[in-house]
Amino acid sequence: MSLALPNFLSIAAEPAFHHPNMPCRLSDLGVGDSGVIQELILPEKLRNYVTRFGFVDRAAVSVIRRVPLGNLSVYRVGQAEVALRPETAASILVTRNPW
Repeated sequence: MSLALPNFLSIAAEPAFHHPNMPCRLSDLGVGDSGVIQELILPEKLRNYVTRFGFVDRAAVSVIRRVPLGNLSVYRVGQAEVALRPETAASILVTRNPW
């Protein structure tokens, strides 16, 4: 006998509404959305890697496109365009820009 999670406990569920001042995961932003990085919740080695590309606190970031093969998303930080895996982007907290 297997137990299934109720629909309201689904891990992949997207929030129906997200207040603009509340931090969300970078992976929750849609293509064309932008925000400001609030916190990097990453292991030190990976944190050092992404900071080289400009992923630092208070930096503006926008979602450029989703890459269908490889399950990557491309983000613009400063003048750089960087592809990140979903699990890495989920560990970067941002405040969504309201415009």
